[in-house]
Amino acid sequence: MKTNNIIIWIILISLCSCSDFLDKNPLVESSAETYYSNETEANDAIMGCYAISQTETFQLGPFLIIGDDCSDDTDLGNENSEAFSWLGSVAQAMQSFDVQPNNWVSNQLWNIGFSGINRTTQAIERIQGNEDIPEAKRNQFVGEACFLRAFYYFFLARQYGRLPVIDHVLNYEEYYMPRATMEETWAQMESDLKKAADLLPEKSEYGGADLGRATRGAANSLLGKVYIYQGKYQDAYDVLMKVVNSGEYKLESIYENAFTLEHENGIESIYEIQHSISGTGWSDDNEGSILSFYEHDADPDDTEKWHNGWSMHCPTWDLADSYEPGDPRRAATIIFEGDSWDGRIHYNKASSTGLQPKKWYIPYDQRSQIDQSDCPKNIIFIRYADVLLYLAEAANELGKTAESLEFLEQVRARARSNADDPDVLPKRTETGKDVLRNLIWHERRVELACEGQRFWDLKRQGRVGEVMRAYSTKYNSLKGRNFVEGKSELQPIPLAQITISNGTMEQNPGY
Repeated sequence: MKTNNIIIWIILISLCSCSDFLDKNPLVESSAETYYSNETEANDAIMGCYAISQTETFQLGPFLIIGDDCSDDTDLGNENSEAFSWLGSVAQAMQSFDVQPNNWVSNQLWNIGFSGINRTTQAIERIQGNEDIPEAKRNQFVGEACFLRAFYYFFLARQYGRLPVIDHVLNYEEYYMPRATMEETWAQMESDLKKAADLLPEKSEYGGADLGRATRGAANSLLGKVYIYQGKYQDAYDVLMKVVNSGEYKLESIYENAFTLEHENGIESIYEIQHSISGTGWSDDNEGSILSFYEHDADPDDTEKWHNGWSMHCPTWDLADSYEPGDPRRAATIIFEGDSWDGRIHYNKASSTGLQPKKWYIPYDQRSQIDQSDCPKNIIFIRYADVLLYLAEAANELGKTAESLEFLEQVRARARSNADDPDVLPKRTETGKDVLRNLIWHERRVELACEGQRFWDLKRQGRVGEVMRAYSTKYNSLKGRNFVEGKSELQPIPLAQITISNGTMEQNPGY
């Protein structure tokens, strides 16, 4: 089988496992043409499709560095963090929007994302129509592969813009295809997600060991997200209402429970990237979440027991000050200097802001005691509160003000019920579209803080440059200083891909 220099088509399917349903043995030297001959092999191949998303290479840029650290919500750690010496300057260039086409954090999603597209495309072609696999399982596997192909496309398109559209296994003559239009790129995701929603079971139809696999609700939620990013509010409203009307999801009664190990894949969870302690050491084969290690404090004066993190995702005071008085989500999101929690006082000396994130924190007795980069913490991609706030936004744009306020109230009411004062977070009654839109956007900020969404929200809202330049001025910070509209919303296409594309891969504007 030929190798695509741009997309790096993989002949051998290497699989790693994670959590219960990803606990599979790896394949060794199995050709894509001869594999998928039965249900077991097809299932193992689908596990390989999931495995791409579990890697540090896939997660570091989109979730942590770009998703939050390039926004006004979080910042890098300081020189007391061991990671700062090798990640600091690279990430700071991204935060100041002075990134170059050879920036490795900016670049690393490209190859791993297209590896995911390759695996899912192979799986779709080899499994669909294969009568050696029972029909129900065949439909599920194809639905999972379609969901995951759209998932990888979503991450790539959000970061790099227009992409080559790949909906079949390429032959040699197709390797150097040009980038499609943005409309064609979105359309590819829409097509895959509609098919996935038709084929996948609901969450409640999975047995315990399969909990965490893609579901119809996950496909419809991501499709709604794709529509929201394009401003297709009626389409978003229609498909997200299917998620609400399914009855499969509701908000956790206690906000902070949505982020604990005990409530992973719980009632509020729509799709999470699965992780568990594996003991495989630091690498992309590690089944644990390395991102949680980036979150934990790296206080140089702490005891050895607690010196086990890199403090590279520190909430800003701009975020802390954005919460309404008495909002319990503030304390559930941020560990403040001097807080006594999880058996210790947190001094946060490796934090550039004096603050540490709490949602990603894993209590010490639940961590790997051997390798703190091997963390049993799922990465939340979509939860029900996210869907409700997208619905509030879509309904507002469609003039359905009463519905918009009701969706917004569900999110605020849950937070209010967790507060010491029942009068905090009063019910919103604003009916003006522009004012209500800003209130919904603010609610997204405080509800979803430190979950890797803030930069992407600001970008799709068309105000990331305005917000980040204002942040830079207010705090005399490098963050946001060099933002240029029409350029900085996207990362550059990796220089190596431009070079080897035989002239078909053009660079993003301004780079």
